[in-house]
Amino acid sequence: RQLQKKYGSTANEILEALAKIETEVHDLENSDELLTEKRTQTEKLEKELKKIADDMHKRRNSGADLLSKGVNDELRDLNMKGLDFVVQCTRLETMNSNGLSEIEFMTKVGSKDIPRPLAKFASGGELSRILLSLKQVVGASSHPRTYLFDEVDAGVSGPTAEKVGRKLKAIAKEQQVICVTHLPQVASFGDAH
Repeated sequence: RQLQKKYGSTANEILEALAKIETEVHDLENSDELLTEKRTQTEKLEKELKKIADDMHKRRNSGADLLSKGVNDELRDLNMKGLDFVVQCTRLETMNSNGLSEIEFMTKVGSKDIPRPLAKFASGGELSRILLSLKQVVGASSHPRTYLFDEVDAGVSGPTAEKVGRKLKAIAKEQQVICVTHLPQVASFGDAH
Protein backbone atom coordinates (compact mmCIF):
# COMPACT_ATOMS: atom_id res chain seq x y z
CA ARG A 1 0.00 0.00 0.00
CA GLN A 2 2.88 2.36 0.71
CA LEU A 3 4.26 1.63 -2.80
CA GLN A 4 0.82 2.25 -4.32
CA LYS A 5 0.57 5.64 -2.62
CA LYS A 6 4.03 6.67 -3.80
CA TYR A 7 4.37 5.10 -7.30
CA GLY A 8 0.93 4.20 -8.66
CA SER A 9 -2.17 2.17 -7.97
CA THR A 10 -1.30 -0.90 -10.12
CA ALA A 11 1.62 -3.29 -10.18
CA ASN A 12 2.50 -2.17 -13.74
CA GLU A 13 2.75 1.47 -12.67
CA ILE A 14 4.98 0.50 -9.75
CA LEU A 15 7.24 -1.56 -12.06
CA GLU A 16 7.44 1.32 -14.57
CA ALA A 17 8.48 3.66 -11.73
CA LEU A 18 11.12 1.11 -10.67
CA ALA A 19 12.53 0.90 -14.21
CA LYS A 20 12.66 4.70 -14.44
CA ILE A 21 14.47 4.96 -11.10
CA GLU A 22 16.95 2.24 -12.10
CA THR A 23 17.70 4.10 -15.38
CA GLU A 24 18.31 7.35 -13.52
CA VAL A 25 20.60 5.63 -11.01
CA HIS A 26 22.51 3.93 -13.87
CA ASP A 27 22.91 7.27 -15.69
CA LEU A 28 24.16 8.96 -12.53
CA GLU A 29 26.61 6.16 -11.71
CA ASN A 30 27.96 6.19 -15.28
CA SER A 31 27.72 9.94 -15.95
CA ASP A 32 31.44 10.31 -16.73
CA GLU A 33 31.27 7.61 -19.41
CA LEU A 34 28.07 9.05 -20.86
CA LEU A 35 29.58 12.52 -20.91
CA THR A 36 32.69 11.24 -22.72
CA GLU A 37 30.49 9.42 -25.23
CA LYS A 38 28.44 12.58 -25.89
CA ARG A 39 31.61 14.67 -26.33
CA THR A 40 33.00 12.15 -28.81
CA GLN A 41 29.72 12.16 -30.71
CA THR A 42 29.66 15.99 -30.73
CA GLU A 43 33.24 16.18 -32.05
CA LYS A 44 32.42 13.70 -34.82
CA LEU A 45 29.34 15.68 -35.85
CA GLU A 46 31.29 18.96 -35.80
CA LYS A 47 33.95 17.48 -38.11
CA GLU A 48 31.25 16.27 -40.53
CA LEU A 49 29.54 19.66 -40.41
CA LYS A 50 32.84 21.48 -41.07
CA LYS A 51 33.56 19.22 -44.04
CA ILE A 52 30.11 19.89 -45.51
CA ALA A 53 30.48 23.66 -44.87
CA ASP A 54 33.91 23.69 -46.60
CA ASP A 55 32.47 21.89 -49.61
CA MET A 56 29.50 24.27 -49.72
CA HIS A 57 31.83 27.29 -49.58
CA LYS A 58 33.85 25.96 -52.53
CA ARG A 59 30.65 25.40 -54.51
CA ARG A 60 29.38 28.86 -53.63
CA ASN A 61 32.66 30.39 -54.83
CA SER A 62 32.46 28.68 -58.21
CA GLY A 63 28.74 29.47 -58.45
CA ALA A 64 29.43 33.12 -57.63
CA ASP A 65 31.85 33.35 -60.55
CA LEU A 66 29.35 31.76 -62.94
CA LEU A 67 26.51 33.98 -61.75
CA SER A 68 28.65 37.14 -62.02
CA LYS A 69 29.72 36.25 -65.55
CA GLY A 70 26.18 35.48 -66.68
CA VAL A 71 24.69 38.64 -65.16
CA ASN A 72 27.48 40.80 -66.59
CA ASP A 73 26.87 39.34 -70.06
CA GLU A 74 23.18 40.23 -69.72
CA LEU A 75 24.03 43.74 -68.47
CA ARG A 76 26.29 44.31 -71.49
CA ASP A 77 23.44 43.19 -73.72
CA LEU A 78 21.35 45.90 -72.02
CA ASN A 79 24.11 48.44 -72.86
CA MET A 80 25.20 48.80 -69.23
CA LYS A 81 28.82 48.40 -70.25
CA GLY A 82 30.32 50.43 -67.40
CA LEU A 83 28.64 48.45 -64.62
CA ASP A 84 30.09 45.19 -63.27
CA PHE A 85 28.06 42.87 -61.05
CA VAL A 86 30.15 40.99 -58.48
CA VAL A 87 29.08 38.23 -56.12
CA GLN A 88 31.40 38.48 -53.13
CA CYS A 89 31.73 35.18 -51.28
CA THR A 90 33.66 35.74 -48.04
CA ARG A 91 34.82 32.85 -45.88
CA LEU A 92 33.88 33.29 -42.22
CA GLU A 93 36.09 32.25 -39.31
CA THR A 94 33.20 30.75 -37.35
CA MET A 95 30.25 28.86 -38.73
CA ASN A 96 26.75 30.29 -38.58
CA SER A 97 23.37 29.02 -39.77
CA ASN A 98 24.44 29.65 -43.40
CA GLY A 99 27.70 27.75 -43.13
CA LEU A 100 31.13 29.36 -43.55
CA SER A 101 30.15 31.81 -46.29
CA GLU A 102 28.84 35.34 -46.31
CA ILE A 103 27.41 36.31 -49.69
CA GLU A 104 26.91 39.89 -50.83
CA PHE A 105 25.95 41.29 -54.22
CA MET A 106 28.26 44.14 -55.20
CA THR A 107 28.67 46.50 -58.14
CA LYS A 108 31.56 48.49 -59.49
CA VAL A 109 31.42 51.21 -62.08
CA GLY A 110 34.86 50.87 -63.62
CA SER A 111 37.74 48.42 -63.76
CA LYS A 112 39.71 50.46 -61.20
CA ASP A 113 36.71 51.00 -58.91
CA ILE A 114 36.33 48.86 -55.79
CA PRO A 115 33.15 46.75 -55.51
CA ARG A 116 30.45 48.39 -53.40
CA PRO A 117 27.33 46.86 -51.86
CA LEU A 118 24.50 46.74 -54.37
CA ALA A 119 21.88 47.64 -51.77
CA LYS A 120 23.63 50.92 -50.87
CA PHE A 121 25.03 52.25 -54.13
CA ALA A 122 22.81 51.12 -57.03
CA SER A 123 20.08 53.40 -58.36
CA GLY A 124 16.50 52.19 -58.84
CA GLY A 125 16.97 51.76 -62.57
CA GLU A 126 20.21 49.84 -62.07
CA LEU A 127 18.57 47.59 -59.48
CA SER A 128 15.72 46.84 -61.87
CA ARG A 129 18.06 45.97 -64.73
CA ILE A 130 20.25 43.84 -62.47
CA LEU A 131 17.14 41.96 -61.28
CA LEU A 132 16.10 41.57 -64.92
CA SER A 133 19.56 40.17 -65.72
CA LEU A 134 19.50 37.86 -62.69
CA LYS A 135 16.15 36.45 -63.76
CA GLN A 136 17.48 35.83 -67.26
CA VAL A 137 20.48 33.92 -65.89
CA VAL A 138 18.80 32.00 -63.08
CA GLY A 139 15.69 31.15 -65.05
CA ALA A 140 12.21 30.23 -63.92
CA SER A 141 11.43 29.31 -60.37
CA SER A 142 9.35 26.34 -59.27
CA HIS A 143 7.22 28.87 -57.38
CA PRO A 144 5.91 31.51 -59.82
CA ARG A 145 6.28 35.04 -58.54
CA THR A 146 5.10 38.50 -59.45
CA TYR A 147 7.76 41.02 -60.39
CA LEU A 148 7.14 44.74 -60.40
CA PHE A 149 9.61 46.72 -62.47
CA ASP A 150 9.38 50.47 -62.02
CA GLU A 151 11.33 52.38 -64.66
CA VAL A 152 13.54 49.42 -65.57
CA ASP A 153 14.11 51.36 -68.78
CA ALA A 154 15.27 54.58 -67.08
CA GLY A 155 17.99 56.26 -69.10
CA VAL A 156 17.74 53.95 -72.12
CA SER A 157 16.15 54.33 -75.53
CA GLY A 158 16.09 52.86 -78.99
CA PRO A 159 17.57 49.38 -79.44
CA THR A 160 18.40 49.05 -75.72
CA ALA A 161 14.76 49.71 -74.79
CA GLU A 162 13.72 46.98 -77.22
CA LYS A 163 16.18 44.56 -75.57
CA VAL A 164 14.70 45.40 -72.16
CA GLY A 165 11.23 44.70 -73.55
CA ARG A 166 12.31 41.34 -74.98
CA LYS A 167 13.89 40.28 -71.67
CA LEU A 168 10.76 41.29 -69.77
CA LYS A 169 8.68 39.25 -72.20
CA ALA A 170 10.96 36.23 -71.69
CA ILE A 171 10.61 36.45 -67.90
CA ALA A 172 6.82 36.86 -68.21
CA LYS A 173 6.51 33.40 -69.78
CA GLU A 174 6.92 31.77 -66.36
CA GLN A 175 6.13 34.63 -63.94
CA GLN A 176 3.78 37.56 -63.74
CA VAL A 177 5.52 40.81 -64.65
CA ILE A 178 4.10 44.26 -63.99
CA CYS A 179 6.12 47.02 -65.58
CA VAL A 180 5.80 50.79 -65.30
CA THR A 181 7.29 52.27 -68.44
CA HIS A 182 7.15 55.39 -70.58
CA LEU A 183 8.74 53.79 -73.63
CA PRO A 184 6.63 52.33 -76.46
CA GLN A 185 9.45 49.87 -77.28
CA VAL A 186 9.01 48.26 -73.85
CA ALA A 187 5.23 48.59 -73.67
CA SER A 188 4.79 46.88 -77.06
CA PHE A 189 5.90 43.56 -75.53
CA GLY A 190 3.16 43.59 -72.87
CA ASP A 191 0.18 41.22 -73.06
CA ALA A 192 -2.11 43.67 -71.25
CA HIS A 193 -1.99 47.41 -70.67
